[in-house]
Amino acid sequence: MAMEKQRTRKAGMAREWIAREIRIGNFTRGSVLPPERKLATQIGVSYMTLRKAVSSLVEDGFLERVHGRGTFVSSEIPEQKLQKTLGLIQPAWSAPENLDLVMHFSQACEEANWQLKVVHVRNWEDRAIPDLLKSCDALVLTMIQQAAKVPRNLCDLLKMSPKPVAVVCADADWICRDTVYYRNDERMEEPCDRLYELGHRRIFLVDQLICENHKLISIHPSLRGFGEVFRARYPDIEYNTTMMALEIPFFRLAHHAIRQAFHEHRREIAGYTAVVCPLSFYWAVMAGLRDIGFRVPEDMSVLTFGDRQESEFYCPRPAAFTPELRDHAFRTLELVRWRVQNPDAPPRTIQAAAHFAENETFAPARR
Repeated sequence: MAMEKQRTRKAGMAREWIAREIRIGNFTRGSVLPPERKLATQIGVSYMTLRKAVSSLVEDGFLERVHGRGTFVSSEIPEQKLQKTLGLIQPAWSAPENLDLVMHFSQACEEANWQLKVVHVRNWEDRAIPDLLKSCDALVLTMIQQAAKVPRNLCDLLKMSPKPVAVVCADADWICRDTVYYRNDERMEEPCDRLYELGHRRIFLVDQLICENHKLISIHPSLRGFGEVFRARYPDIEYNTTMMALEIPFFRLAHHAIRQAFHEHRREIAGYTAVVCPLSFYWAVMAGLRDIGFRVPEDMSVLTFGDRQESEFYCPRPAAFTPELRDHAFRTLELVRWRVQNPDAPPRTIQAAAHFAENETFAPARR
């Protein structure tokens, strides 16, 4: 009797070990389980005990035995028995906003009882993207490169997948799937109105361009919204978008080129009273202004666009128009869960929240 209890206890231990590996994604759905003798040695139980644990998981729908091929993790494990997994594709380079987005998705998934699995890739050809889609219940993409560079086979896979696929922080027209991002709207008028009230009539933009199909394009398309507001509401404002639009390779840190460009254009910059830039370029812009003898905000007001949790500790705190990354993450998971229940509904586009805070880098334009 004691020996039988011990075998039952060890079989239960082995069962829980395998189930946990499935829950945390080490044994992905649809994948083949390691050979049972090897697995028994790894867990530290006998082969027969391991067989008993596997049989129990087969009965509960976690595993499937296929004669002549092996034992597989079930592709359709009931939701009440296993957390759903959200796959998140992120760029393979570190940036505060990328890390923030992962943190926000982690919180959203924890509150919704989903599991988050993050994969970092450098380009669309990376096999990790279709592999993650295969092993997860839903996939969320950030735009690691321009949509034009997506291979046809991957594009077709993302379009045709029966699983939810969503794009965050960019549009998803290229695959006709769901998306959550900030689209330029009337909220961008607030910082533009404030600059005009403070007397700023000559403003320039700092931007990064990359070459795409023999054309130079901005990697920050949302910044165009400020120019659209100025042209529509304040035609007497000169908004220079070319002087500091710098061609910089996508994966290169832009800060050195930006700082050098301030030296090269210091005479032209002296005629302006405000600058607009991505929040990620804030310290490069501040260094460039300091190098050419400008004080912020006394000589030059600075407006930034973007979201970083650390920005509240910048000194001086930048005036910021902020599409909220936390709102992107929570709304995206909400949209994915809705898509699970409504697989045949048309693609949806959700507008993310944004707000403007004047903070410490705005001042009246100098005369």
